[in-house]
Amino acid sequence: MIINKDVMRIHNERSVLQAIVNHGPISRNAVSKLLGLNKVTVSDIIGSFIDRKLVTSLGEARGTSTGGRRPELAAFNATYGYVINFSISGDVVELLVTQMDGRALAYSTSPIDNQSVEDVVTKMEGLINQLPQFDVVNGLQAISIAIFGVVYHNKVITSPFVDYADFDIVGYFHDHYQVPIVMENEANLSAVFEQDFSKQELEHIVSVSIHEGVGAGIILNTQLYTGNYGQAGEIGQTIIQESRDHHRPLSKLASFDAEWSQTALLEKARVLKRTKTYDLNQLVNDYEAEDEAIMGLLEDFCYYLALVTSNLIAAYDPQMIFFNSPLIDRLPEILKNIQMKLGFMPLVPPLVMSKDVKYATLLGGASLAIHRVLNMNGTRLIFHH
Repeated sequence: MIINKDVMRIHNERSVLQAIVNHGPISRNAVSKLLGLNKVTVSDIIGSFIDRKLVTSLGEARGTSTGGRRPELAAFNATYGYVINFSISGDVVELLVTQMDGRALAYSTSPIDNQSVEDVVTKMEGLINQLPQFDVVNGLQAISIAIFGVVYHNKVITSPFVDYADFDIVGYFHDHYQVPIVMENEANLSAVFEQDFSKQELEHIVSVSIHEGVGAGIILNTQLYTGNYGQAGEIGQTIIQESRDHHRPLSKLASFDAEWSQTALLEKARVLKRTKTYDLNQLVNDYEAEDEAIMGLLEDFCYYLALVTSNLIAAYDPQMIFFNSPLIDRLPEILKNIQMKLGFMPLVPPLVMSKDVKYATLLGGASLAIHRVLNMNGTRLIFHH
């Protein structure tokens, strides 16, 4: 079999960089043993990384009891550049800047309310313009954009909150900033975060995102699964209300989004409490005060969420299901309730809270952006959290 030397060189470079990112600071000899590569090859690749300022030398490691020359350690240069990550929901656009290892450098938000996509983009540029100068080698390297809606090949297919129409948001930011642009569904990015910001080996996971809408990010065989047209995991569109009228159009039946998103839940609570406004803090306070109406409402919520969760288990058989939800973050007993309701199933994976409800989507976007910059798509990199 003839192996192309250039292809082999690229493969070896990716393997060496992965080892340095995931296991560094690390010596050349340790990389050679870890990958089974020739020491000269490893040394040559690391030398080229150092020349490009992608890797830094930390000097010699501590000596061993046997004496001898102490090895030089190589570490990934997290200040090689930075990436900007956006999340666009129904009422706010968020910005998080991270360096190349996922560590946050800056965070800011700007309110939006039924504004046009052009106005939203103006808000995004305003947030960028307010950023300080960061102490990095090469400046901005990529931008990620999280969308509450269906995304297919960097295009927004549907979104319930912002009318993107025919506006090419990816093309716009690429033309203005001349860096790679990554756009993905927010629930998908939350799943990427749970995998890439963990040292635990997670090959098959689902991340259920419950905010203004409901979605599920799916990781299968360590890779993000989005389906044929980007619609995989759109559990908010699941029909949950049975109807005895078989002639009634399915479009007239209730969806999980319409009935049990956090926004819908708070609206139900507002009606029950007969008040003009009602927020998450009030819901939590009333639940903890054992308000019968609110406790009954949350019991219904648990029932339907358990129903959706059982379907996810049957469809994907994940090793773990994460829940990214401000509500469940405040009331973690909800997960215990769901676990009990799923007791009829022979195997139920652990149901756990997201490691970071607030920033998961933004950090998932950072991971995809950094992978793109390093040309490491499909390669496991472990980032800092």
